[in-house]
Amino acid sequence: MQEHYTYSRGFRIFVFCLMAPVAAMPLMAFYAIIIYGIKSLQEAFIAFVSILPGVLLVLYCINEMLSVVTSDGDGIRYRSFLYKRELLWDEIRGYRWKEGTLILMPAFKGKKKVRVSGQRRHCYKISDWIMARYPDLSDKVTDAVRLAAYQADPDYPHKIRMARYTARGFNFAAFALMVACLPFFRPLPFTTTLPWVPLLLIVVLTAIPAALVYHKGWLIVSENKKDGTLPAVLLAVLFAAAGLFAVGAHVYSLRLHTLWLDALGVTAVFTLLVVFSSRRMKISVGNKIWGIISFLIFFIPASFGSIVYLNTFFDRSTPQFFETTVSGKRISTGEFTSYYLVVLPWGPEKSGRSISVGKRKYDAAAINDTIRMELHQGALGLPWYRPLMPSHY
Repeated sequence: MQEHYTYSRGFRIFVFCLMAPVAAMPLMAFYAIIIYGIKSLQEAFIAFVSILPGVLLVLYCINEMLSVVTSDGDGIRYRSFLYKRELLWDEIRGYRWKEGTLILMPAFKGKKKVRVSGQRRHCYKISDWIMARYPDLSDKVTDAVRLAAYQADPDYPHKIRMARYTARGFNFAAFALMVACLPFFRPLPFTTTLPWVPLLLIVVLTAIPAALVYHKGWLIVSENKKDGTLPAVLLAVLFAAAGLFAVGAHVYSLRLHTLWLDALGVTAVFTLLVVFSSRRMKISVGNKIWGIISFLIFFIPASFGSIVYLNTFFDRSTPQFFETTVSGKRISTGEFTSYYLVVLPWGPEKSGRSISVGKRKYDAAAINDTIRMELHQGALGLPWYRPLMPSHY
């Protein structure tokens, strides 16, 4: 009898929501390429770094979430839109458990492993059947040694409890501040009343390496799914990335390539700090690498939003005003509706461009209307501007 093992709809939605900030990065990079083009090797490198990792990760997640594992009397098969694998029952040498995933090891060269995630519905049926008939090839000694290294500490209950308190504090604080930062995506009265909220989120994010060092290996970046799970702060990084990216998304910058270079530089520095902070973690190398990669992916949009916010929040320069003309209007419809005004060259801008605005500004502006651009030099030397409708001056 044939059995199918797929991910539940709720789990798919949860994973797709987690991937939304990562998916936004290549989309914004594509948008920048279409609108502004690539004028130098430096901008080409930034576009490559912004697009490739996010595309690969999103593609992998979509491929895995939509895949189907099928078993019958002959063997087991993994099918997705990118590839398929098959192992007959007499071609299986044994199995391993890794990060909550059942891995079937082939007995012959040329055959590929088949992975069955523990998150798939009714996974326990195939896993119980496999474990009753094939040998366990997992590295049990290594896992037991790692767990024993923590449990042998005389202060194990206290240290693990304090690390959990820290992880929960970071995760809850980052989530609350992320929710408070989401209105910054479209400036509202709340964002002018509490403009310092993103600064608190930056403080939470920058304190993570210090917390990792303080707990000396008891607090990790990415969660270990094996027994003896250590508390992790990856959710805090994810929430901070979503909140800070929402803060920086609506700000118009004249030096977008410099902004992305600075964001990549800040990300590299903090990634090195996390690597240094992870030196005392008694976990597998694979878990460490996964934690670093996860931190790197989510910290890039966080560092971008942080630089944009600091550049505008601490900007005390005298604004300059330039006039330009609205030459066109367009609406982009999809999962979300976006509104754009096409304006003629103005001030330092030597070519016309489309600028994203809210629906209120879009409705208030008409073609051939004259609008003003408020240009600021930026606290970090990164000029930025915002359009002002006639009612604002």
